[in-house]
Amino acid sequence: MRVLLLAVGSQGDVRPLVALAERLQRDGHEPTVAAPPLFRPLAIAAGVPFAALDVGMMALAATMSDSHGPLHFARLARSLGGLAGEAITSAWAVARNSGADVVVHHPVLPLGQHLAERLGVPAVIATPLPALTPTALFAAPVWSNTVRLPASVNRASYRMASLQAGLWARGAIDRWRSTSPELPRRPGRHDPTRCPSDSATVPVLHGFSPRVLPRPADWPDTAHVTGYWNLATRANWTPPRKLAAFLDDGEPPVYIGFGSMPIREPGGLGALVERTMSRLGRRAIVASGYHGLRGMASTDDMLMLRHVPHDWLFPRVAAVVHHGGAGTTGAAASAGRPQVICPVGTDQPFWADRMHGLGVSARAPRLRSLTGPSLERALSEVLEDEELRRRARKLGRHLRAEDGTGRAVRLLTQIVARPDRKESPQP
Repeated sequence: MRVLLLAVGSQGDVRPLVALAERLQRDGHEPTVAAPPLFRPLAIAAGVPFAALDVGMMALAATMSDSHGPLHFARLARSLGGLAGEAITSAWAVARNSGADVVVHHPVLPLGQHLAERLGVPAVIATPLPALTPTALFAAPVWSNTVRLPASVNRASYRMASLQAGLWARGAIDRWRSTSPELPRRPGRHDPTRCPSDSATVPVLHGFSPRVLPRPADWPDTAHVTGYWNLATRANWTPPRKLAAFLDDGEPPVYIGFGSMPIREPGGLGALVERTMSRLGRRAIVASGYHGLRGMASTDDMLMLRHVPHDWLFPRVAAVVHHGGAGTTGAAASAGRPQVICPVGTDQPFWADRMHGLGVSARAPRLRSLTGPSLERALSEVLEDEELRRRARKLGRHLRAEDGTGRAVRLLTQIVARPDRKESPQP
């Protein structure tokens, strides 16, 4: 089975699809990961074929720097739509040469279904969050950073989110489709403004654990929750000497990192972190990420790093302070570590609520409102509450026992074997 995986977004979006590609290859299939050039080293490290897409996704992070208020998602959707034109030409060039039997795509840009239709193969949506499939149980997570919606509009919120994202991409997609006579405009079938799973015929693989978010009973049979798609660090990977020495030099430190999120006042946040850790008398490893905290300097009790594989580092720390991205949340939960989540935008408040509801994290304000006392209170709770720490360890054991990529591969195999059947494949 030849699989094209269209992976667009932040590292938390792309890394799970690289993990799925690695498992596909290990099981004898032929995957190709198509993603922005930034992620080529990630694919190379995993040993999977890579094709570059002409899209600068990291520029989207700037959209989240002022990510509050009801217009936030509109700004994000407009930014995504602006990327569609530059992305679809290179994505089609990759797809045309891939010989793919199925296109597996992240929904952040609504391109995959159009590429698959032009190739004449099935399209499968792969997402680390419940972004597309309507349910009455909760609103679309992309709205969790804007307004609290009444439960009566939960299902409609998915349509609203899909409509918002699709409107900005429609022009670029329609121009591209007009170059192919075999793809006339047929409203409803390929319309980028429709929620892809409204018809209950488009398979959606959700790469998170049912223990973290149980599968809603009102989802169609085509929507699956597989378990996390974790990309394991290579067995021969060795940590930098300064990191190994820091870990060996005292009690497990606290990890603090906010991924690719832009930080308005990095100097102020850095000073806040330093004061808080000093008051607590705890050591910390601080990940500067792509933006943010690069101005901080290492000390005897605080080690600054650009990035360390989460699956290697998190089991070695006492707690994880982060922004609530789906990937970081899953990695911290799988490691069995208590969390302090300071969300920035999009779905991050949703995952913060889930972790708190599971009793494995402390309540903390959003990153823009974080203060020294609030961070100190949250960290004191997760470091001192043994029952919370026990729940985190128990959750981690359950998540590590799951085989998310294995189940996803089995489902993909069945989808490709019978692409014209509407009934759900069985694992």
